[in-house]
Amino acid sequence: MSTSNGKVIGYETGEIPAQGVVTIVFTIGVPGIPLQACIDSQYKDSRAMDKRPGMYMKYLPFRYDEITAKQFTGGSYLFDTWENAKEYDRWLREEYEAGDEPKTKFLERQLFEEPSCQVWKVIGAHSFVPIEEHAVGRLQYWSCDVADAETTLREHYKRLKDAAEAQNAAAFWLFYNAEDKKFGIQLAFKKQNGNDESAARRSVAAVAAKPGLEQLLPKDFVSKSLFDRSGLFLTTWLPKSRTAGGCARLIPNYPLVPAITQLEP
Repeated sequence: MSTSNGKVIGYETGEIPAQGVVTIVFTIGVPGIPLQACIDSQYKDSRAMDKRPGMYMKYLPFRYDEITAKQFTGGSYLFDTWENAKEYDRWLREEYEAGDEPKTKFLERQLFEEPSCQVWKVIGAHSFVPIEEHAVGRLQYWSCDVADAETTLREHYKRLKDAAEAQNAAAFWLFYNAEDKKFGIQLAFKKQNGNDESAARRSVAAVAAKPGLEQLLPKDFVSKSLFDRSGLFLTTWLPKSRTAGGCARLIPNYPLVPAITQLEP
């Protein structure tokens, strides 16, 4: 694992004090972009993005399509409040511009295929192991057109969290979007032993093969699966630690994922 600017400060195991989630998914439309270019590019964006109000952390996943070599990526963010999560979504859609001149709105970049940005309320979030060990992720969401779905999710949070821990998860988030009648789960896991490509493939395959936790919810609660993707974390952003003078980001799959080439203070 590689870090920047010292040790991690302010991220403990246990329940995570967050009330809002933002999930972003898209495909980078140019095949075979090297990981060095990817991690350097995200670093430029992170210097503006991770200063937005209330951001607690971000997992930045990546996975190459085995047929096209295009990269699946995006991000899962935790915020201290739902209102700050909504404001981040608004800022990203309406204000933040990126890329080469002339710059464009972040989600409107021609490089991105089928970008999606969604805001959710946190039902619960828990870190089982130190955040330095979070290396592989699985993001899923489902439709749930039932009455009082949020109450049902809150009633089942502990059962789902315990099941995630039994799967050796490093972290578990459960979240809900009442307007769109959807709920989601973000899981993180440790990587398997080894730092080469073979170990990375084993890590992702093992996570993708785990039974879905939605099966523990009441019968007929889940309408259908809408999204399910597993992959390595390119980086983990730690704005709380950065503000406290500690490590600003982690590269949990280093050296397979290279270090950022031009860090700035």
